[in-house]
Amino acid sequence: MSRVSKEVSTRLFKYVKRIDISFNPFDARARSAREFMNLTSAERIRVANPNLEIKPKIVNSANAPKVSFEFIDGNKQEIDSQGFVASEILQELHMQASQIENKFELEGKEI
Repeated sequence: MSRVSKEVSTRLFKYVKRIDISFNPFDARARSAREFMNLTSAERIRVANPNLEIKPKIVNSANAPKVSFEFIDGNKQEIDSQGFVASEILQELHMQASQIENKFELEGKEI
């Protein structure tokens, strides 16, 4: 996968409505979820989309860590993050958001 610039990444976050991150902080499998949570807490993301809801959920169970996205077009995506690194989760979000951006451009819609 190709790397996405910070400018493009920031722009694509305006197509995301909500991010839910669920993990057990003491579980080694949760590393990517924790790192992704840190990535999404950047000030540039908040400025790009002040309406974005980021909901971390700390659990004390042995369930696999999950990252869920809800996009402005109503689509949802859930990732079992234990099989990914944080940058791969971000790439998944970017792919979906760029499809929405392209669709909006073709339909002449703006956010």
